[in-house]
Amino acid sequence: MGELTAIGFIPSRSLIHRLDPRTKQALLMGFGVVSLWGRLTFLILFSTVVLLGLHTAGIRLHRLIHEMRYFLVLLIMIFGVRVVVLTDGWMPAVDPDAIAAASLICWRLLLVVGMGVLLMATTRTADIRAALVWYLTPLPGVNANMAGSMVGLLVRFLPVILLQAAEISDAQRARGIERRKNPLVRLLRFTTVLFRRVFMRADELAGAMQSRCYSEHRTLPELHFTRLDAMAMGAGACISLTVWLP
Repeated sequence: MGELTAIGFIPSRSLIHRLDPRTKQALLMGFGVVSLWGRLTFLILFSTVVLLGLHTAGIRLHRLIHEMRYFLVLLIMIFGVRVVVLTDGWMPAVDPDAIAAASLICWRLLLVVGMGVLLMATTRTADIRAALVWYLTPLPGVNANMAGSMVGLLVRFLPVILLQAAEISDAQRARGIERRKNPLVRLLRFTTVLFRRVFMRADELAGAMQSRCYSEHRTLPELHFTRLDAMAMGAGACISLTVWLP
């Protein structure tokens, strides 16, 4: 059996847990946009805030790194694509001038994903859906309830997908999949089984929702903006101002 994934709601009474979900989503969107222009000072301060938030939320860093290992591989690939260039003889070479820029891009992506994990770990799915509906309701032509339901199902289903992937990986290792020298064969065997299980679970979920007369028009939990949220928004604005520092 696969171990439980670290990406999921962790019940607690920490400061981040007590924040209004609208505040956390606003900070996530704001920092996500600001980080595109953030330089070293902003990234160091932002990284410190994210690490403190993960520690406060009770997320173990080594476990989170293990859960994000495939995303880290993607970052390494992005770094390699931006750093490695072809010479006149079509030979790959490392461009020293591109190392700093590629590092900043990967750093920014990692921080945004860390903020997303922090949001999922400290906010119930129903609260995430309620905050999203609150944001989308004023927009014309957007079905806020439908969009909120879709995002809520995605947030709830993502840990299930990761759990299925861990179970399949353990089962294949127990059957000697590592003796297959061709990595494409191992990847094909893994993805085929994973997609099959994911689609089966999705069909089961759809059938369960239909049998229970699920409707997108549901009673949403009440949201309360408190003084703690105002302080968090103010701190976020102050951190965002450091984007202009070198």
